[in-house]
Amino acid sequence: MNRRRFEVVSLCVGNAVGYAGSGVIPVWIAAMIKAGPLSAAQVAYLATAELTLITITVMISSAWVSWMGPRRFAVLAGSIIVIANSLAAVPAVSTVMAGRLLSAVGMGALLAVVTGVALQRQDAQRALALMQTAMMALVSLVYFLSATIIGRFGPPGIFGFLVLAGLIVIGTSLTGLPRTLAVRTTAIPKAGTPRLPAFLGALALAGVCMGQGLIWVHIVVIGNGLRIAPHALGAVLALVTPLAMLGSLAAHRFGERWGLLWPLLIGLAVLAADPPFLVTANGSLGFAVSAALLNTALLFSFPYAIALLDRIDLSGRLAGSAPAFIMLGGALSPFVGGKMIELRGFHGLAGTASLLIGASALTWLVAAALGGVRLSLRSSPVPKWS
Repeated sequence: MNRRRFEVVSLCVGNAVGYAGSGVIPVWIAAMIKAGPLSAAQVAYLATAELTLITITVMISSAWVSWMGPRRFAVLAGSIIVIANSLAAVPAVSTVMAGRLLSAVGMGALLAVVTGVALQRQDAQRALALMQTAMMALVSLVYFLSATIIGRFGPPGIFGFLVLAGLIVIGTSLTGLPRTLAVRTTAIPKAGTPRLPAFLGALALAGVCMGQGLIWVHIVVIGNGLRIAPHALGAVLALVTPLAMLGSLAAHRFGERWGLLWPLLIGLAVLAADPPFLVTANGSLGFAVSAALLNTALLFSFPYAIALLDRIDLSGRLAGSAPAFIMLGGALSPFVGGKMIELRGFHGLAGTASLLIGASALTWLVAAALGGVRLSLRSSPVPKWS
């Protein structure tokens, strides 16, 4: 395996483990509430604090990766993950809280590293697509094994799984990630260079995630409202996560044959059209198809959105912080979605989600135009690196 391919393996492992920080939260929340030592209120506050800290760490770390070097930064992040989850496995309130918060720092730093390295590649969009696939594969594996792990070891079993994941990150980072991060020739913008396109792109990325999250975080509530049988609803949720990998695999296969903007807009159009069909689905089959499409279209769009943000971001800072904007949009979804269900019901929720995704698509158009990316069927120019 040549160096560039092993670098992709390292990026996939790092991205999967980094997103596992937020992905396993539902698993350990349920285990902690059942087994202790934390109360339900403490668990809720801890989960919110962990997500917030991951987001903040991504944004801060993206500015430090080039100074320290991707390899050392990723090894440090992996070491923090190992130490933190070893601490969280100790069944005491103080150690669990300290371990989870420290783990959030490691996860956020790791996401910043792998995103920054991926964006320096000429095949950034395809690398990002594979990274999303690896992330969904690991989350699916955790969900599949969680009942067995928790049944045998309790909550410490999940944290032990993350310790093992952190050790794998250290190994792959030492052998696969570069020592230094390449510098883009346009990394230092000239005086008066507009930064608005990148901010609009970051805002649009958060908006897309919030729109999709409005539906996904309430998917069980919607299924119950449509009177989907509990066993059928469980089967749908078990299949949707692995099926979503088809979206990122399709993005990897398709690449940039039509540039970045056209595929992104097509993916967002499908994503915006899906919620009204989902909340009015007739039967389990229609519900399953719409639920699968909701995640598949999102994962198809992600690699194009992040790569496009990198093309219009002269400094690379906002593009490197893309995971933070993804999590920020998702973090707002439960509160906003809950209020919409109270006020307008499922139809109002679906309409809000579609409008938000549609508005984000229009924002991407404006950001791309201001950033010099044309709506063309030709591949977008790749920035030069030194």
